[in-house]
Amino acid sequence: MLDLSHARRLALRRGGRAHLLVTHRGDTVLDERLGVGAEAAFWPFSVSKIFIATLVWALRDDGVLDVDAPVANYWPEFAAAGKKAITVRDVLRHRSGLPRIGTEVDEVLVMTDWQRATSRIAAATPIHAPDQEPAYEWLAWGFILGEVARRATGAELDELLRERILEPIGASGTYLGLPDTERWRAVPFVGRDVSSIVTATVLNRASVRRAIIPAGGVSTRASDLTSLLEALRLGGDALDLDRATVTEMTAPSNAGRFDRYAGSRVWWGQGVQLGQPGKRALRASAFGRKSSARAFGHNGSNVSIAWTDPDRELTFVYLSGLIEPFPVNRLRLMAIEDAVLTAVDAA
Repeated sequence: MLDLSHARRLALRRGGRAHLLVTHRGDTVLDERLGVGAEAAFWPFSVSKIFIATLVWALRDDGVLDVDAPVANYWPEFAAAGKKAITVRDVLRHRSGLPRIGTEVDEVLVMTDWQRATSRIAAATPIHAPDQEPAYEWLAWGFILGEVARRATGAELDELLRERILEPIGASGTYLGLPDTERWRAVPFVGRDVSSIVTATVLNRASVRRAIIPAGGVSTRASDLTSLLEALRLGGDALDLDRATVTEMTAPSNAGRFDRYAGSRVWWGQGVQLGQPGKRALRASAFGRKSSARAFGHNGSNVSIAWTDPDRELTFVYLSGLIEPFPVNRLRLMAIEDAVLTAVDAA
């Protein structure tokens, strides 16, 4: 029997509104809600990328788009300023050379306006040629892939996500753009230092929560994320995905070098982050010091994190409304993950 009491204590000690949900071999082994109800919708930062990456690969499976085709094949305006050769796969791997479109402040100022955000991306010049070392595409990643999906299908991105990914797995509490009628679900952010208080203030705005911000703004429940990750861990049948597609989506695409735009070492798949063990926290994957190299999911700015480990038959989801400074945030999340991994390995 799994003893997850230490992981639970660490989550309680960290505090803030949160939901820690762990499943092992398909069974829920830890379900700890801190200050939230069953319908709480967290804004999970880049954990959102798991949903969008899955959608892109599903559209590839459906024959709607080719991940090895240039982005400009679907979005002609994107070819400007030397971007004609950048492929959809380059973007999935964070190798487009577009880690920032101007400054981070510039990107935040337009992230609630799809037309302005995509127009700035279309006009931007890459910092290097595509398919070199990854340079983390913080917000642009979602807008580029989202615009490709829109142009390839003629449908709006939130509709595509709902119909192709959310409905098949019963993820009824997840929204790409939280409707005003569902605003009561939104878990507010709280910051613990000046910078994080400013971030929390911006992200708590109704205009941000309702906006279509695919790289970070998929409001979701821990149970819905678990359903998605479990569907992928089991091979994708519930999503009508070929098993080979899930294998390709989670195949390594780099060797975990330090990415200055991510602020840490990151092991990338093809749209998701991967696990990697390491004795020191900042030399291991964000999924824990004992994480498996086959684990996949995504870190969400060290506020939320979600991943599944096929080797251990383990899915870990931690969603939070507490923003802390780095590296305190990373170390506290990894401590919870390590406690779960240790318990599973000892069982």
